[in-house]
Amino acid sequence: MKAVVKTKKGEGFVELLDVNEPTFGETDVLVEVNAAGICGSDLMILHDFFPGYNVPVILGHEFSGTAKQVGSKVTRVSVGDRVVSETHAYICNSCTYCKSGFYNLCLSRKGFGYGLDGAFTKYVKVREPIIHLLPDSIDLDDAAALEPLAVVVNALTRNSKISLGDSILIIGPGPIGLLALQVAKLSGARAVTVVGTEHSMRRLELALKLGANRVITDLELNDGLSRQNEGYSDSFDVVIITTGTPTAFEPALKAARKAGTVIHIGESTKQASFQFSLIEKKNLTVQGSFSHNWPVWEKAISLVENKKVNLSSLITHKLSLENWKSGFDLAESREGVKVLIKP
Repeated sequence: MKAVVKTKKGEGFVELLDVNEPTFGETDVLVEVNAAGICGSDLMILHDFFPGYNVPVILGHEFSGTAKQVGSKVTRVSVGDRVVSETHAYICNSCTYCKSGFYNLCLSRKGFGYGLDGAFTKYVKVREPIIHLLPDSIDLDDAAALEPLAVVVNALTRNSKISLGDSILIIGPGPIGLLALQVAKLSGARAVTVVGTEHSMRRLELALKLGANRVITDLELNDGLSRQNEGYSDSFDVVIITTGTPTAFEPALKAARKAGTVIHIGESTKQASFQFSLIEKKNLTVQGSFSHNWPVWEKAISLVENKKVNLSSLITHKLSLENWKSGFDLAESREGVKVLIKP
């Protein structure tokens, strides 16, 4: 089968190759991939920014598909079922985090697309415990965007909370930011402002369509923050950082009101430099959030099933496996929002 493979460490070294179909065990499901979304972490691996990835490895971890074959001890999944999968391709099942239900934080965790072979290919082997069955009402292409929604649900409903009437600032209008916008509105936010760069105007326009009360550029945000001592009044109850840009952290701390909350979801491998005393002086709560687990996935699926979250509006491009490079370019240039590869 064809697959998009990171062949060795370093800038580039991603190729479309012929690879063997995966072998699977008695508790595994062989999933035929319908669609797989391009994530910022895929771009980071392309450019050798992502830490700890294995090579060679098939990229891709946001995917939907159909159960092609099932192992002899699989009980919940049948051949032909429409499915999605969590990203935890391997966990140890024995560390404190695994035993307490936070297996997304497993000390030995290996994710699809960097630790073990992922979904930019025809078939992917998946452990039965991380497979979720899809309701018939959810489009299989849309379902490929459920993984970033699960990330957002974990961040905003489990690791932190948005209260009724809160004012929200979201820094970063990518897929995570646009999903955070929708979940924040569902959680009772009074007003949501989304910040992007001048290169993200298409995404900011989409934010308005999805319910943002206001969109501004990062330059406008920084200009306003520089005038705080002149009576500039924008102070937000909750600031959500959904970009991996390290320069976003200090504006987030400045934009949060005293005793407010800053939530960091965006993937980043770069060192951030910021005024550390802002956390103490403003009595801020700073919350990180990583990945997801079973309960938040089920909640994410329910939100889409009940038409509370719109995934299809985020999907701007669908390309064949052979056109993976064009897909990566669309995602990196921000012309695309969520770009799908269709094996």
